[in-house]
Amino acid sequence: METFVHYAPMVGLLFFFIVFVGIAIWAWRPSSKKEFQRLGMIPLQEDTHD
Repeated sequence: METFVHYAPMVGLLFFFIVFVGIAIWAWRPSSKKEFQRLGMIPLQEDTHD
């Protein structure tokens, strides 16, 4: 149990770093640029329903 407590902060740091890098790679992939541009224009579109 003491070994787990000793390595837990490093395992947590590595886990969240890997998750962060994965999200960054997913967000910056070339195929998502068109989708993000479309989503970025949503606040500027007018409502057409009453």
